[in-house]
Amino acid sequence: MRERFPSRLPSFRRAKPLAALILGLSSLACAPHLNARTFHAPGAPVGRVSATLVPAPGVRAGGPHLVTFGLPLPPESLTRSDLSTVRILRNGVEIPAHVDELTPYRHITDPDRSGRWVRVARIQLTHTFQTSPPAPESVVVEWGTSERTRDVPALVEPRRGFHSVMEGSFAPEDLVTEPEVYVVLPKAFLSQGALRTPFVPLDDRVGEEMDPPALLHGRRLPWPLAYDFAQKNYFFGILNEPVGDNPYRTNLDNNGEAWLYDRASAMFVLYLRGGSARVLREAVRASVFYERLLVLARQHRGDPSAEARHQAAFFSWRKPRPDPKDAAKEPAWDPKYSYVECLALTHWLTGDPHILDKLDAVVSAFADVPSRWSPAYSPVRKSTGERLREAWTERHVAFKLLAATIAFELRGREEDRARVVRIVEDLLWHQDQSRPGGLFARAGKVVDGGLYHFGTQHDPDEAGEELVASPWMSALLVDAMVRVHSSWDDPRIARFIVRMGNMLAAASKVRAQLDGSRRVTPDYLIRPDGSTHTDHDGAAHAADVMGALAWADAFARLLGEPDPRFRRVLLGSPGLYETFAGELFQSPDDWVLRPYRRYAWMFRTSAAFSFALGVR
Repeated sequence: MRERFPSRLPSFRRAKPLAALILGLSSLACAPHLNARTFHAPGAPVGRVSATLVPAPGVRAGGPHLVTFGLPLPPESLTRSDLSTVRILRNGVEIPAHVDELTPYRHITDPDRSGRWVRVARIQLTHTFQTSPPAPESVVVEWGTSERTRDVPALVEPRRGFHSVMEGSFAPEDLVTEPEVYVVLPKAFLSQGALRTPFVPLDDRVGEEMDPPALLHGRRLPWPLAYDFAQKNYFFGILNEPVGDNPYRTNLDNNGEAWLYDRASAMFVLYLRGGSARVLREAVRASVFYERLLVLARQHRGDPSAEARHQAAFFSWRKPRPDPKDAAKEPAWDPKYSYVECLALTHWLTGDPHILDKLDAVVSAFADVPSRWSPAYSPVRKSTGERLREAWTERHVAFKLLAATIAFELRGREEDRARVVRIVEDLLWHQDQSRPGGLFARAGKVVDGGLYHFGTQHDPDEAGEELVASPWMSALLVDAMVRVHSSWDDPRIARFIVRMGNMLAAASKVRAQLDGSRRVTPDYLIRPDGSTHTDHDGAAHAADVMGALAWADAFARLLGEPDPRFRRVLLGSPGLYETFAGELFQSPDDWVLRPYRRYAWMFRTSAAFSFALGVR
């Protein structure tokens, strides 16, 4: 049974940073290295799992209520024909259910490995709650033992089991709908990696409810427990609990920055680690709200008066900035706010097909974002002659690759597969320009691994004319490449991640602080020779760079080429984890992170770091 957070912190509550680090390193030393099957648990041809049916707020007692959910399975568990053995049991007795395949496992380059195994099975049933008001009730999902005898052949439209959200994080005017009944699966089952990378589940000492900020204020917890408490509690901060000012429901100043880096997916990552009904509900609500605000528009990375080629889906709260001087340098719409992952996770966990209605349009949002870098690429506004802001960045290419990869996972279409291959080959070519004879190597000393590009392509106001790479944007790209590797286990992709780690390690530098202490923080921008171009906001990006370096360490070990620098930078004293932990629990009053987009950039891509480092 899950232990609730105690009224007093446990005995390690006064651990100093170095002592806490030693505690963490001792557990790591005993942990097995990353298994060669990097992403998936062993197949489970026979299994059973408890599923908790949780009524959404406002749901009436009784029923029946239509319940639809996805069951994520490891590969080599069930084929499509094996779905006839999936049964739903209540009090040991089979109940009627519809079961079909929502998504199979797919492989980028091996057709024999595509479509054979079920990745997500969709299950639909009706349920009547036994108490008033309705309380959570459990059923058991069983597979592989005997044929289903109470089969429901036809699927009912899943949104017939949705209702309008009338309270809590969204108001009626937000036009958000949600399932009347959420189905919550155990964290140990969710964290196996079927829907994203694998995770180490949240520590059992981390309860589902928000902890009072004063309880953890100024505390030092050993790793990785501090991360787990932070990921859970700062989630409440982005919902403005207990107090806050995050404008996630308000189009403040025509700028939806609270949604940058995929706010909803960051919530889903917490759900996959913790199995909390509240977190699942907020993630689904956020995805539905976000999808509603995706508008179809034509994009042109140049003069908006010119003819645009592609109709695509863009987040309607992120239009060009109102200042004409800024707007002149930006695209008509900003694709870095166009996300597929939250839509896919909603689809997989609720069985709802309509959340994907704009999938093609979201992928098309990146049609004018080049994955193939060129030193000559410099689009300008024809009307002003000014260079376009963010003409080429690791961030834009990362979200382009992530959208293409997830689209292939969902549909398996050849055009999606070819798009993934093309982007990856472009990135491999770009990184190879640091090798002898490459474009960057010709200039002299170069730190291998970075995707260097001109500051005028990155942001003319921020980076000038020099060649630079962005460590924190590169962390987004590592996250996307890790996902690609789960369906394309090409050693070149593994090596790309390791080489990226080389740049990230070089960019993570020890810096003296005003109080005389020393901290490791990543450069904001790094030059090809390894020197710092810009170092502001370094501590705020310790988590995302830490997550990317952990994957570099994992893939280096997978390739049989471990690099001890990665762990020194991550776990040394000073090190990135120590910097990250030092930023936590600073307020006795709230769980607010600023800027408002910070929760998503900190936790969406870094939450698998303990798995990648080998912690079990």
